Amino acid sequence: MEASRLPNENTSHFRIPPMIYSRLLTTSVGAAFITGCAAAFVAPYDETTDRLLTDLSVKTETAIAKADGGKLSEEDRAKFYDEALGTVRTMKRRSSLFAKNEDEIEAVTQLEQRFVDLREHGSSPRSSLATGLRATILAVEQIQIAKKRSSVFSARLKKSG
Repeated sequence: MEASRLPNENTSHFRIPPMIYSRLLTTSVGAAFITGCAAAFVAPYDETTDRLLTDLSVKTETAIAKADGGKLSEEDRAKFYDEALGTVRTMKRRSSLFAKNEDEIEAVTQLEQRFVDLREHGSSPRSSLATGLRATILAVEQIQIAKKRSSVFSARLKKSG
C-alpha cells in the first residue's frame, strides 16, 4: 500500500534548482532595494519646475545677449529681473512641496540670491557679470536631469517587476 501524501506536499515534478532560486531571490531583493532607495533619497521629478527652469534659462541667455550687444533698455532690464525673480520664487515654493528636496531648495535659493545681487548691482546682466548666475542655473539644471533620470530608472524597474 502506498503511503499517503501530506495535503501541502508539492506534487509537481518541476523544481527550481537551488542555485537559480537563490539568484532569482537575490535579483528580486536587489531590484526592490534599488527602487526603494531611489524613492527614499531623492524627491520626485517635477515637470513644471523643469519647464520653469528651462524658460528661465532661455530668458536669461536672451537678456545677457541683448545686454552684451547694448540692446537691453532699462525698462527691459527691470522687467527681466522682476520676471526672473518671480520664476525663481515660484520654483522655490514648488521645490518645498516635496520631501527630500533640500539640495534643490538650496540651489534655487542661491539662484534667487544671484538674481537679487545682479539687480542690486544696477547694471545690465552682461556676460562678464553673469558667470556665477550661469553656473548656478547649470547646477539646478543638473539636479533636474538627475531627478528625471532617477524617475525613468524607477519606472523601468516597476515595469519589469
